[in-house]
Amino acid sequence: MGTHMAELDSILIDRDAALAQRDSAINERDTALAKIDFLQNTRSWRITRPLRSLVRLMRYGFTTRQNLPETVGAIVYPAAPEPLLMPEVAPDFVTAGRLDILCFANIDWAARFQRPQQLMSQFAHNGYRVFYVVPSSVPEQGQLYRLTSVAPNIFEVALQRDVQEEYYEKIVTPENNRIYLRAVAALVADMQIKSALLMIHIAYWSPLALSLRSAHGWRIHYDCMDDWDGFPNIGEQLLSEEKILVAQADLVTVSAASLYQKWCACNARCLLVRNAVDFAFFQQHCFANEVLSGLTGPVIGYYGALAQWLDYPLLAALADRRPEWNFILVGDIFVEDLAGLEHKPNVQLLGRKPYSQMPLYLDHFDACLIPFRLYNVTHAVDPVKFYEYISAGKPVVSTPLKEISVYKDLLYFATGVDEFIEQIECALAECDLAMYKRRVELARANDWKDRFNSMQLAIVDLYEKVSVVVITYNNFNLTVQCVNSILRNTTWPNYQLIVVDNGSDDGTCDYLERLRQEVPSVKIILNPENRGFAAANNQGLREANGDILLLLNNDTVVPKGWLDPLVHHLRDSSIGLVGPVTNAVGNEAKIKVSYTDIQQMQDFADGYTEAHKGRLFDISMLAMFCVAFRRDVLDEVGFLDEAFGIGMFEDDDYSRRVQASGYRTVCAEDAFIHHYGQASFRKLIASGEYQALWDKNQAYFESKWGAWQAHVHRDELVPEKTGRG
Repeated sequence: MGTHMAELDSILIDRDAALAQRDSAINERDTALAKIDFLQNTRSWRITRPLRSLVRLMRYGFTTRQNLPETVGAIVYPAAPEPLLMPEVAPDFVTAGRLDILCFANIDWAARFQRPQQLMSQFAHNGYRVFYVVPSSVPEQGQLYRLTSVAPNIFEVALQRDVQEEYYEKIVTPENNRIYLRAVAALVADMQIKSALLMIHIAYWSPLALSLRSAHGWRIHYDCMDDWDGFPNIGEQLLSEEKILVAQADLVTVSAASLYQKWCACNARCLLVRNAVDFAFFQQHCFANEVLSGLTGPVIGYYGALAQWLDYPLLAALADRRPEWNFILVGDIFVEDLAGLEHKPNVQLLGRKPYSQMPLYLDHFDACLIPFRLYNVTHAVDPVKFYEYISAGKPVVSTPLKEISVYKDLLYFATGVDEFIEQIECALAECDLAMYKRRVELARANDWKDRFNSMQLAIVDLYEKVSVVVITYNNFNLTVQCVNSILRNTTWPNYQLIVVDNGSDDGTCDYLERLRQEVPSVKIILNPENRGFAAANNQGLREANGDILLLLNNDTVVPKGWLDPLVHHLRDSSIGLVGPVTNAVGNEAKIKVSYTDIQQMQDFADGYTEAHKGRLFDISMLAMFCVAFRRDVLDEVGFLDEAFGIGMFEDDDYSRRVQASGYRTVCAEDAFIHHYGQASFRKLIASGEYQALWDKNQAYFESKWGAWQAHVHRDELVPEKTGRG
């Protein structure tokens, strides 16, 4: 009984605290409203009323209409009670924001564990969600897609389609593409995919990728790992489409130097990213075991696909000439004619084995083979198995493939039966410890982690760099919420965070020092005193190196995917300044919201921004709780005017300056940010300093631009039409 009473007391205490906080916030709001009412009854307000009416008449004619976005009739967003309570949150320092990878593959996830699976596993390990889309299967009738978890952060996806297609011969048909787009739209909505990279492994998917880029602005990355021209059963339509894909892709990576030579002239962003080995995995799992127990004599091993590129007559002749050698071939068989290998007593065809067992078989190999036929397809191969073989220091005997000729000092090249026998015998007789160590070190230096790092850098470079500048002045809890949300929800892959503190004395500086240690990429500037809003933002802007510059108040919380639409709109060179819609601001950027708790904000933001995708409208002033602009605009317009001191009217001023330079200032309906509002000015409102600061800065603003015109909310105007970016 006592325990229950204690729990009840705790609940009542929490409730009373929340009510007290709410009442305090309401009092602050009422005080602010009283100040506004006082302002509207001042002599200066009354004197300038005719002038404001004249300006409104000159701007809009005999109507109060502006070009505001039309209401979406299908969705109603009732107003939330104000103000929203501010939950206490703890710093988490987790940079969880990542774009998602939509990988359009040519092989199933469970197939041979090669470059596609290795690289996607690296992305997943580094916090990306990978949606691995396969063309070989289809979901149940009535389902748009099937999602199967195959590894942490990796989902194999089957999309609904009209008919099965020969994806190694042709490209997606228009009808299948239409159904695929519907399926991907459902996946995007269900999995809350905001920012995505389209990674393509085969040109079959090219029409779908181009459609998705057109719809969402997502980048296309073609990872070319084979010379398809010469591959068995490859259709001419696919080869033609590959040329289009290479030319139109935002990034092309290739696995071999010959592929680089083939495609580098067709795409300026072509990068050689060779194959590699999961070095730690092979080092840990290559140990003495019993998978090939009972063999006597040397073991000559190969694992991988038994496909058209293997020289089967060569292998058969080697088995005949050296019956005392054991030839172990591990892998799927894709040909009908094995040149009689299946009948040789010293040859074992073991079929496909799990990737996890490859190091176990490798431990038994005394010499490793790469017996490929020599033609354009194999010369364009950088064999994954080579790096895996040498991770155990094993000697490798191979036909002279161009891609591994750079390693000729560490392996044995041979052509023909006699040379292969001679080189295998040399490999079996090898007892050079230095050579063993050189091979192991070469494998260590060619890890999939390194390939991921190279690929990630190339991907990040596809995106404009955004510098996010946050100004803090006390309000510790708000700052933590803001920074947490930026680190967690910024899926834009190329951004920097700069925090400038204006002399906080409530523990904010200690928090920022820890933030600097936990997230070294964040730049922290600590001012000993309050330099004012404009001056602090200018400090941050001078430290910024982004192509896009964004000023963000610390009393904001950003949802997942918040940055993408703002950057997208700034690609329109006529736009100089863009801001989001929000729940709390003093002009048309304010919208009615339905959430009553910050935890509900993401769902609201998702629904609202999707319903208004691509929409924006011109606005006379953008409040600087969140504004973004290109660097060229800053270079032309200049920094914020520091004469506004602590703050107020600098956002009106900057909007005017941007407009005076010939640029539009726009509000993006497809970008939403929660704004608590006036966090830094509440104490000034209560003390009366707010009014004095207002009067001073209004006078300075009017000395530059003439009479200031009060802003209005959109529900005070009649919507006329919606603009689209």
